[in-house]
Amino acid sequence: MLFSLGIRMIDVSLKSWRIGLAGAVICPVSGLAVAWIVDGLLALTVQQRGLMYLFSALPPAVFCFMMAEYYKQESDKVAAIMMLGNLAALVFVPVGLWIGLRVG
Repeated sequence: MLFSLGIRMIDVSLKSWRIGLAGAVICPVSGLAVAWIVDGLLALTVQQRGLMYLFSALPPAVFCFMMAEYYKQESDKVAAIMMLGNLAALVFVPVGLWIGLRVG
Protein backbone atom coordinates (compact mmCIF):
# COMPACT_ATOMS: atom_id res chain seq x y z
CA MET A 1 0.00 0.00 0.00
CA LEU A 2 2.78 2.42 0.86
CA PHE A 3 4.57 1.67 -2.40
CA SER A 4 1.42 2.45 -4.38
CA LEU A 5 0.92 5.67 -2.42
CA GLY A 6 4.54 6.66 -3.01
CA ILE A 7 4.14 6.21 -6.75
CA ARG A 8 0.94 8.24 -6.69
CA MET A 9 2.71 11.06 -4.81
CA ILE A 10 4.68 11.73 -7.99
CA ASP A 11 1.44 12.77 -9.70
CA VAL A 12 0.03 14.85 -6.83
CA SER A 13 -0.54 18.40 -7.95
CA LEU A 14 -0.74 21.36 -5.65
CA LYS A 15 -4.19 22.24 -6.99
CA SER A 16 -5.70 19.96 -4.31
CA TRP A 17 -3.77 21.54 -1.45
CA ARG A 18 -6.84 23.15 0.10
CA ILE A 19 -8.76 19.92 0.53
CA GLY A 20 -5.55 18.23 1.62
CA LEU A 21 -4.99 20.84 4.31
CA ALA A 22 -8.62 20.61 5.44
CA GLY A 23 -8.40 16.82 5.70
CA ALA A 24 -5.05 17.04 7.46
CA VAL A 25 -6.57 19.24 10.17
CA ILE A 26 -10.14 17.93 10.41
CA CYS A 27 -9.15 14.26 10.82
CA PRO A 28 -6.98 14.59 13.94
CA VAL A 29 -9.02 17.44 15.47
CA SER A 30 -12.24 15.44 15.20
CA GLY A 31 -10.44 12.36 16.52
CA LEU A 32 -9.13 14.30 19.52
CA ALA A 33 -12.61 15.72 20.16
CA VAL A 34 -14.17 12.26 20.18
CA ALA A 35 -11.37 10.98 22.44
CA TRP A 36 -12.05 13.85 24.84
CA ILE A 37 -15.75 12.91 24.98
CA VAL A 38 -14.95 9.22 25.49
CA ASP A 39 -12.38 10.15 28.15
CA GLY A 40 -15.16 11.79 30.15
CA LEU A 41 -17.38 8.72 29.87
CA LEU A 42 -14.91 5.93 30.67
CA ALA A 43 -12.61 5.33 33.60
CA LEU A 44 -9.32 4.65 31.82
CA THR A 45 -5.85 4.05 33.17
CA VAL A 46 -3.12 6.53 32.27
CA GLN A 47 -1.72 4.13 29.67
CA GLN A 48 -5.15 3.54 28.11
CA ARG A 49 -5.80 7.30 27.95
CA GLY A 50 -2.43 7.89 26.31
CA LEU A 51 -3.06 5.24 23.69
CA MET A 52 -6.57 6.51 22.97
CA TYR A 53 -5.34 10.06 22.43
CA LEU A 54 -2.37 8.86 20.38
CA PHE A 55 -4.54 6.86 18.00
CA SER A 56 -7.08 9.68 17.77
CA ALA A 57 -4.36 12.09 16.61
CA LEU A 58 -2.99 9.88 13.82
CA PRO A 59 -3.24 11.06 10.19
CA PRO A 60 -5.69 9.64 7.63
CA ALA A 61 -4.97 5.99 6.80
CA VAL A 62 -3.19 4.80 3.66
CA PHE A 63 -6.09 2.36 3.21
CA CYS A 64 -8.35 5.32 2.31
CA PHE A 65 -6.06 6.09 -0.63
CA MET A 66 -6.04 2.48 -1.75
CA MET A 67 -9.86 2.39 -1.81
CA ALA A 68 -10.05 5.68 -3.71
CA GLU A 69 -7.52 4.38 -6.24
CA TYR A 70 -9.31 1.04 -6.61
CA TYR A 71 -12.73 2.63 -7.18
CA LYS A 72 -11.26 5.52 -9.20
CA GLN A 73 -12.77 8.17 -6.92
CA GLU A 74 -10.54 11.29 -6.89
CA SER A 75 -7.45 9.51 -5.66
CA ASP A 76 -5.40 12.65 -6.36
CA LYS A 77 -7.33 14.53 -3.68
CA VAL A 78 -7.02 11.63 -1.25
CA ALA A 79 -3.27 11.50 -1.94
CA ALA A 80 -3.02 15.22 -1.14
CA ILE A 81 -4.89 14.61 2.13
CA MET A 82 -2.50 11.76 2.92
CA MET A 83 0.60 13.81 2.18
CA LEU A 84 -0.44 16.85 4.18
CA GLY A 85 -1.98 14.68 6.90
CA ASN A 86 1.33 12.96 7.52
CA LEU A 87 3.09 16.31 7.71
CA ALA A 88 0.43 17.59 10.14
CA ALA A 89 0.99 14.48 12.27
CA LEU A 90 4.30 16.04 13.31
CA VAL A 91 2.18 18.53 15.27
CA PHE A 92 -0.92 16.55 16.20
CA VAL A 93 0.72 13.36 17.51
CA PRO A 94 2.76 15.18 20.18
CA VAL A 95 -0.36 17.18 21.11
CA GLY A 96 -2.36 13.95 21.44
CA LEU A 97 0.35 12.41 23.61
CA TRP A 98 0.57 15.51 25.76
CA ILE A 99 -3.19 15.54 26.34
CA GLY A 100 -3.41 11.79 26.89
CA LEU A 101 -0.46 11.36 29.22
CA ARG A 102 -1.01 14.34 31.47
CA VAL A 103 -1.93 13.25 34.96
CA GLY A 104 -5.21 14.39 36.40
